[in-house]
Amino acid sequence: MKAHVVTLALVLCTIQISWAIPRPDFGINTGVYGSADVSSTAKDSGTLIDKVNDNLDIKLESGYPLLTTIKTQLVGIANDFTTKGLLVSGAIDTLAVSTGPLNDAFGALTTASDNLITLMNTGLASYFTALNTNLDNSITTMLTDAFDDVKTQLTQLAGYLGTLKGQLQSAVTAAGSSPPTKVILRKYVSTTLTANVAKTVTALKANIPLVTYIVADSLENVKEADNYIFAAGDVATAALDGVNKGLEALESEVQQYSDDTSQITAVIKPVYQANFDMTGVDLSGIPLISSEINEFKSTYTTDLDSTISDIKTAYATYKQAVPLVSDGLTAFYSSSACNHMKQLVKVLISNGKYAEYCYNKYSPRTFALFDQQAREVGRCADLEITRLLKLQQILLSIAQMLLFNIEDMLAQVTSCAKIPQLCNQRDIEAAFHAVHTAAKSHQDSMKNYVTAETVAGLKRVSACFGTSKYLLLVAINSQVTEINNCAKDGPLA
Repeated sequence: MKAHVVTLALVLCTIQISWAIPRPDFGINTGVYGSADVSSTAKDSGTLIDKVNDNLDIKLESGYPLLTTIKTQLVGIANDFTTKGLLVSGAIDTLAVSTGPLNDAFGALTTASDNLITLMNTGLASYFTALNTNLDNSITTMLTDAFDDVKTQLTQLAGYLGTLKGQLQSAVTAAGSSPPTKVILRKYVSTTLTANVAKTVTALKANIPLVTYIVADSLENVKEADNYIFAAGDVATAALDGVNKGLEALESEVQQYSDDTSQITAVIKPVYQANFDMTGVDLSGIPLISSEINEFKSTYTTDLDSTISDIKTAYATYKQAVPLVSDGLTAFYSSSACNHMKQLVKVLISNGKYAEYCYNKYSPRTFALFDQQAREVGRCADLEITRLLKLQQILLSIAQMLLFNIEDMLAQVTSCAKIPQLCNQRDIEAAFHAVHTAAKSHQDSMKNYVTAETVAGLKRVSACFGTSKYLLLVAINSQVTEINNCAKDGPLA
């Protein structure tokens, strides 16, 4: 194993030595020590700079304008930096292998370097302004830091190259019409200086990846935010489905209660038929009572059918109104229930120090609020279903009262018919009429209870639904504060 390491080290040393072999460069037709290193590093720098422009064509599909705006700024910064940065790396490489003329070789690099520094100082101002206006200054602060390091190396390189140019000019002058010899180069050109040039170019290369990282990472967050918005749409759709399912369950129950009104008939009809089959009773002697009996018959047939029809109508009206409770919920989600998601998107694409942490902490929680609201609507529906169940019990209890009014009617009329001179009296007719009036009153109570309860029920469901939206807004506002605190203080918020 040690032998392998030594062999590898020797190979690497051989490579370094081969790079140091002098050849014509730095604007003169004589090999200058270190130029090969500078040329190779410059090429590598060009590759790194070019990577700034890699993977910029992210596709945004959510349609959220802020993401498009931020992408435009980042791509603009990357394109401008890449364009001018490649001119610098290319000029360094060209200078390192140039055989002259001296002024042209150094002048091209000076121009490219100055242009890149100017770009980093002021040329990206419009992009920075747009980023800082729409987000915080996290991205621009990171880019400024990265650019400062690049500018520092470019400024240092310019100083070294200015000195190197002067030394090379002295060597060329001393050599006269002939290319400078090694002796002349060693006399006039400092190997320490050429080493410093090479080290500075290496340092410049080492600073480029930070720019690449900032742009790439920021764009990755923009794309992640785009995906998040799509996922949010799915979550909101699922919440809408949950709300609708809760209301549909209430609709189904209302329909069932409407259908269950047949139980009223089922309870009353057998008793009615048994007590009003008076084919064996002579009613001719008691016309007053006979008249009341006919009204009873109407009350327990035609009127009862009408009562049940009215009850069904009340239930039908309620059922038709239930789905309307959620009307406008989609618009409400879009206009009023997105602040927490917008803020989380903003924190994510601002790319601050806690951006990823806060996003991973709160993205599931932002979604959960919609499900919680849907479940609250389900609770509203369940509560109303329970109330309606009690209403059904009341209706059946009233039906039992209607039975009580007629359970012994046949026996009473039969007895009355046997003593017509005593029975066919106004006070007895009034007694029968009072019972009949009570029966009609019971039916009216059935209608009134159902009508009142369904109207009140709709109001309760609507109010409960409205409260669920209010609770959602309260939770959203609270979560916005939490997200902001997280962006500022991270886990310590």
